[in-house]
Amino acid sequence: MGAPPPAVVDGKVPPVMLDGMPVMSMGFLLPPGKAVVWRGPMLHSYVTQFLRDVAWGDLDYLIIDMPPGTGDIALSLSQVLPVTGSVIVCTPQQVALLDAERAISMFRTVNIPILGMVENMSGFICESCGKRYDIFGSGGARAKAEELQVPFLGEVPLNMQIRTSGDAGDMLSNFDNPIVGPALEKIAMSLVRNLAQTAATSPPMMQLPVLK
Repeated sequence: MGAPPPAVVDGKVPPVMLDGMPVMSMGFLLPPGKAVVWRGPMLHSYVTQFLRDVAWGDLDYLIIDMPPGTGDIALSLSQVLPVTGSVIVCTPQQVALLDAERAISMFRTVNIPILGMVENMSGFICESCGKRYDIFGSGGARAKAEELQVPFLGEVPLNMQIRTSGDAGDMLSNFDNPIVGPALEKIAMSLVRNLAQTAATSPPMMQLPVLK
C-alpha cells in the first residue's frame, strides 16, 4: 500500500496518501514480516502518538481500523479522543456474533456509541447466473443488531474482487463492481445518514482531546 512515510517534518509525520486520503499504519513503520508484540501501556502510547504526531490536516472523518474482539485499544481511544462511535463488522456465524456482542458490550461500558453493524461475507452471488449461495449463513448480524437495538448498516457479499483489490491496495475499484459496489454504497450512505441525524438532534460540543 505505498512507500513508507517520509521523515518527520516540523515535528509531525506526514501520512501516506492513498486515493487522495491520508493513511497511517504500523505496517508502514516495520520491516516486512516483523511481528508487533506489545502490552497495554505500549499500545496506549502508540495510539496516542498516531493521533498526536501524524500531520492529518483537516478531516471530515477519522476512521480507526481496530483488531477484532475486545482489548486495550478501545479503552485508550475512549480516554484520549472524543470518539463519535464504533461500527461492528462480523460474519453471519454464531461464533462470530458472540464476539460482536462482547465488543458492543465493551464499547457501551466505555461510553462509545454503536453506530451500527455490518455483516461481512454475507452470501456469494454468482456473477454469471445471479444465484446466491449463503456459504457462511446469512442474516445473523441483522438479527443480532435488532436484538441489541443497534442500527443495521448493510451486508457485504463474499466476492473475489474484494480480496484482489485489497491485496493490490485499490479498494476504490470495488465501487465499480456491479455486485459489491451497491452494497458498499448502501453501508456508507446509511452510516453518514445516521451520523447526520445524531448530530442534528444532539449537536456535538467543542471538545479537544488531552494527549499526554
